[in-house]
Amino acid sequence: MYTALIVAVASFASGCAKSDRSPLPGDSVSADGAVTLSPPSPAISPRAEAPREALGAIERRVFPPELVMENQAALALTDAQRAALTKEIERAQSETLRVQWELQAEKEKLAALLDAEPVDEAKVSAAAARVMERESRVKATHLGMLVRVKNLLTAPQRAKLRELREPPCERAADAGARD
Repeated sequence: MYTALIVAVASFASGCAKSDRSPLPGDSVSADGAVTLSPPSPAISPRAEAPREALGAIERRVFPPELVMENQAALALTDAQRAALTKEIERAQSETLRVQWELQAEKEKLAALLDAEPVDEAKVSAAAARVMERESRVKATHLGMLVRVKNLLTAPQRAKLRELREPPCERAADAGARD
């Protein structure tokens, strides 16, 4: 019983803890298509890093389609909203998939250039620019979809999503402060 309690508390605490790893350049588009829109917070000094927010400045202002989908009953989505959201998500996924294929091909070319001895800096720079251009297109597609998703929701639905998105550890802290 005591062990189960320890495991439960440790699991909850680790879920509320923030990751120590900052994303590396080029990590903004992961292999599964997830996109990070905010740049990593710069370190103030080698030992003292600025505290990071749970959500970036951009992510805080938009709603991922997964959050909307998982809470469609609580949001009381209309059939028209559901259809429009599905259309926007499918459009963004299709475009993202196409660009990700291009991105992966450009990454492979860049990796091959970096394997050369000696490395041709001009060719690497041009290849890196092509990689970053594809990453920017993925980010722009993702951000456009997030904006369209937000615009399809009513003000009360957006307020409800903000409430639902708040991490459980923050809700628990807020509840404790009110007691």
